Amino acid sequence: MSDLHTTITRFAAIFVVTILAAGFVATSSMAQGPSTIDIRDTVKKTFTVEPGGLLEVEADRGDVSIRTIRGSEVRMAVERVVSVDREEEAKEILQLHRLEMVQKGEAVLLSSRVEERRFRWRSWQGGDRLRINIVIEVPEEFNVAVSTGAGNVAVEDIEGELDIRSGAGNINFDDITGRVIVSSGSGNVSSGRVSGSVEINTGAGNIVLAAVLGSVNVATGAGDIQAHITDQPIDRSELTSGAGNITVYVADNVGMDVDASAFGNCTTDFPLQVEGRWMTKSIAGEVNGGGPPLAIRAGVGNIVLRKRN
Repeated sequence: MSDLHTTITRFAAIFVVTILAAGFVATSSMAQGPSTIDIRDTVKKTFTVEPGGLLEVEADRGDVSIRTIRGSEVRMAVERVVSVDREEEAKEILQLHRLEMVQKGEAVLLSSRVEERRFRWRSWQGGDRLRINIVIEVPEEFNVAVSTGAGNVAVEDIEGELDIRSGAGNINFDDITGRVIVSSGSGNVSSGRVSGSVEINTGAGNIVLAAVLGSVNVATGAGDIQAHITDQPIDRSELTSGAGNITVYVADNVGMDVDASAFGNCTTDFPLQVEGRWMTKSIAGEVNGGGPPLAIRAGVGNIVLRKRN
């Protein structure tokens, strides 16, 4: 190998190593990025109320958690977490959050919203820059209405009517004595024990009802449905999924007249006749001696009707 060729080879090797090293430094610098800090701010308020009152929550974002306490108070706590580069920036962002907590007669109202246009105009885009968590405690005998744009909602141990409207987010409720109404654009819906009727409508998401002592009327555009009917309903029940499987468990003490059809398969533990051909199946008949109608419709999916042990 000539001296000239050796020199060129060594120069090329040094050049490649230099480029790789420079690239590593630039990547490392970019990966570290600017450091951010979390600024936390909590707003609290308490109201004296009577049993049977109403809690109304309107929030455009953030998680909402509602639980009960003994006594005659409604206690609200709104935690706001801002991720910023400088503390001064946090104050400016918090000024864009409009928070109102007031009492009007028998109703207690909480309103939480962010001035979205100014938020974007100041280049504070991204939901992770401002996170909101709402926690509310109410008396056991109280009615609750929640409306949220985006965020999870959890409610437990309420004796009263529960009404939840959500644009996007998961919804969970448990130990509710009273009527439950849920409307959701997208997100899963799940429940524990409900002593009352349940009405759920969601655009997309799975629905799981662990124990309902009343009629069930639920529908999802896309998602699976699982429902346990544990006590005798007095009204019609209907479960519908545009695309998804539906499984219904019926207790021994529950009598219903079943009418089910699916663009898929239908199976049952009860002595009902399954009819249909190819991909379309249906089942109909009396379960446990018959009773109010139970209609089950699966646009694309399977239907399973089980005995609940």
